[in-house]
Amino acid sequence: MNRLAHSLSPYLLAHRDDPVDWQPWDQLALQTARCADRPILLSIGYASCHWCHVMQRESFQDEAIAAEINRHFVAIKVDREELPDVDQIYQSVCQAVTGQGGWPLTVFLTPELQPFHVGTYYPPSRRYGRPGFHELLTAASDAYLTRREEVEAVAESWAGAADTLLPAATQAGLDDPDDALHHAASAVLRSHDAQRGGFGGAPKFPQAPMLSLLLRAWSRLGDQSAEAALRRTLKAMASGGIYDQLAGGFHRYAVDAAWQVPHFEKMLEDQALLAPLYTALWQMTGETWALEVAKDTLAYVDEELSAPEGGFYISQDADSAGGEGAYYRFSPQELEALLGADAQAAILHYGLDDPALAKEGVLQHAQAVAHVAHALAESPEETGARLRRARDVMRAARRRRQAPGRDRKVLAGATGLAISAFARLGAATADARWTQRAERAAAFALETLRRPDGIVLRRFYEGQAGIEGYLEDYAGLGQGFLDLYLTHGDLRWLLASLGVVRKGLELFWDKDAAVLYSAPVAAATPLARPVDRFDGAKPAAQSRMLRLLLLLGSFDDTIKARDISDRVLQSQQALWSDHPGASPSLAEARDLFLTGPKEITIVAEADDEEAASWQRELRRTPLQDLLATWLTPAENFAIWQGKRQVDGAATLYACRLGVCSAPLHDLGAALSFLAVGPRDGAADARSSADG
Repeated sequence: MNRLAHSLSPYLLAHRDDPVDWQPWDQLALQTARCADRPILLSIGYASCHWCHVMQRESFQDEAIAAEINRHFVAIKVDREELPDVDQIYQSVCQAVTGQGGWPLTVFLTPELQPFHVGTYYPPSRRYGRPGFHELLTAASDAYLTRREEVEAVAESWAGAADTLLPAATQAGLDDPDDALHHAASAVLRSHDAQRGGFGGAPKFPQAPMLSLLLRAWSRLGDQSAEAALRRTLKAMASGGIYDQLAGGFHRYAVDAAWQVPHFEKMLEDQALLAPLYTALWQMTGETWALEVAKDTLAYVDEELSAPEGGFYISQDADSAGGEGAYYRFSPQELEALLGADAQAAILHYGLDDPALAKEGVLQHAQAVAHVAHALAESPEETGARLRRARDVMRAARRRRQAPGRDRKVLAGATGLAISAFARLGAATADARWTQRAERAAAFALETLRRPDGIVLRRFYEGQAGIEGYLEDYAGLGQGFLDLYLTHGDLRWLLASLGVVRKGLELFWDKDAAVLYSAPVAAATPLARPVDRFDGAKPAAQSRMLRLLLLLGSFDDTIKARDISDRVLQSQQALWSDHPGASPSLAEARDLFLTGPKEITIVAEADDEEAASWQRELRRTPLQDLLATWLTPAENFAIWQGKRQVDGAATLYACRLGVCSAPLHDLGAALSFLAVGPRDGAADARSSADG
């Protein structure tokens, strides 16, 4: 047993019995490397990472390989979900040097923490066109011992890849909000797969930040190309094997370009980012299938990823008994044995009549009920009943299998994203069960993941909270608290959101550099203090904090939201002007900066029925950046100043960028004042495909 036995990370604990003498990333391990003048083998992964498990079985549990590691290296294991700054730094080096990244991340470092070899998964011996890990260990050790000057020169050069400075922008203008949003959506659409949805080829990730930008372009500009791409992608994903057709929830990515065969791990953050997109699609179109996907996705989160204390577990593995994805697969023969007379309907519906899909055993939504009914020469009602019975039987059969393990740690930022998703679904549907689940998680976070001094604690595991939070934790929790306030008006959550953001600015805002750093100073990140600028599966932390700041600035002008946002956006101009596809969330933040939050304030007695109906309608409205609030006389937030009831009746005020309407008594007039919503059917509605 090694030093990882004392960890509170499930990923690190899984390596405590490896014959490798693993150490956590701490001062003792780093000092050991410096004193012994030995290179460091740094391995970064996370609990639900399939190839991390494979490399553990093949190499880290191999006695000969472990002996080689222990003889020549200080071996350090990092859970990337606990120390995202360490991961971000060395991922940036790996991507700069090799053109790709991922997990497990394998890095050889000098004792000064400079990398001289980077890569991802390595088999134990040469295959797949990759060098064997055993021979790589020998080569790295030999280079460090016999070619030290060469190693140090490479390491010093590569360390510069961790520098996150941006080049000067070359794209001028884009001061008009519509032009800027059109430009960003056009950049995203250039990589759109117009046949199968999504972006690029295999492997294909959902890319929620790109989809969110397309939603904004559709909602605000009436952009028909953005609408088509968004709808095509969301429908294709919900119909494919990347979506769990029996129990809801999205797998991390598809290994093919058609969304058919997934990599089976499920991540909380993916569910929390995708469910609101489906909720918004339903709000925009009324298409009930999208609402069902949103509901089933969050029902999966509630049922499978809920921690008893109120938060949410971070992920569910791909692997279980039988191998990767075995829990989810069904063969046609299994369905015939399970379902009897209903089997053929299920085989057709789930696409298992296709020999290639039958071989994989991954369920698709391949044929609609009407098509299956036609093939079976029966009524759609009969077929629908068959498929409902089949789904129930298949779910029961699957529950009898060994389920994939879960990473039972709770992370503040991811829990904040989930709070937002549940709150938004509750607001859109007026269904209290979703709002109540959001409130339960928020109460846990407020009580357990914040210290009395306001510091957010990143991780909760087995009754213990720890690790000072990163920017993404403050942005996630702050947004979750704000969305919960906007869902039911409890001021406790608005105050909590403001408190989190004020502390976040204190810790991460650097007015001299005009950046929001992603790690606190106390983290002692190697090489450089990182800035999370670029989007991946989730939006960059800096962009998320900017958006939250701009929304909260309507309530509290002392946080200097527009000043900070203006400075960051100026310093990041190369991203939103030249490379918006690399950070669509920053383009969204800039759009909010240029157009401002849409503020609608209700001033009325607490029991006013007309005002309550306005509030319900506003909560169902598919408007991004909407701050629909009911004035609370005991508070004096900036958004409510100077507003009062007129003529003794419920009164509305609509405001944007400091310009407010006259007192109004009609909700339609308030919305018209803001000029919100897509230009439905407008002849001048632009298409981003023209860009």
